[in-house]
Amino acid sequence: MARFYRLLLPLAAILILTGCAFINSNNLPDAPMPANVLRVGTVNDAPPLAYAKNDAITGLESLFAAGLADSMNRRLELVPLPKEELFLALREQKIDIIMAGMTTTEAQRSRLATTSPYLSSGLNTLVRLGGYDRLGNGVRYLTAPSIRLGVVAGSAADVWLKGLRPQGAVSRFPTAPEGVQALIKESIDVFIANQTTNYYYASLYIDQGLTPGNILLTRDELAWVVRPGSDDLREAANKYLAAIKQSGALQQMLDQTIPFYRGTAYSPAQ
Repeated sequence: MARFYRLLLPLAAILILTGCAFINSNNLPDAPMPANVLRVGTVNDAPPLAYAKNDAITGLESLFAAGLADSMNRRLELVPLPKEELFLALREQKIDIIMAGMTTTEAQRSRLATTSPYLSSGLNTLVRLGGYDRLGNGVRYLTAPSIRLGVVAGSAADVWLKGLRPQGAVSRFPTAPEGVQALIKESIDVFIANQTTNYYYASLYIDQGLTPGNILLTRDELAWVVRPGSDDLREAANKYLAAIKQSGALQQMLDQTIPFYRGTAYSPAQ
């Protein structure tokens, strides 16, 4: 599978090979794109899956997008949008597929279709090393009155935490980086977010003593999202996913982009 060998190259090389373009979301056309273009909706603020770096979108999802476009012999156009706008853009045919760390639950709730899942994930904790034994191993101590918790306001972690009904103080932050900084400054004891997010920030601030928990608090599957009835595209995406699983390229991309991937509860969907 010579085509899938390209997936193991550095991201910049992949984007050159596929002729990727980055599209300003304000200039999206009202009509579907030509058949030789794959327009992928993504986000620019969800490391390590998809985020802006050096005026480009990088991360695991951009690797997937480049590989899928190449496998379909299409020119890739990445369209970064706020997460809450992606479903509407897909319905209006301004993008062909969403590759943005979406869960199957999110897509199904909005009555959209998904490909086969490529990864199992969920919420977990980010803690300081000294609190790992108690706070990095499930929910047992998270509801204690003395434990100060942090989440991004309105996130899946925020919704989950309301159901948990903790007795300690809860801080809600506008963004994940602000929550992580509060953890570093010891204003909170635990930051709860998607596992990939916490892995990324744990690796970024490992010198500050941060470490991710090793138990998922929730479990969901990540997949790519398409419009109902987009059978050809869905089949092509599933065929591409099956090929990179079989070739070992998927495992290498996970190891390349997700810190702390090996030796944890985080594992690819089977």
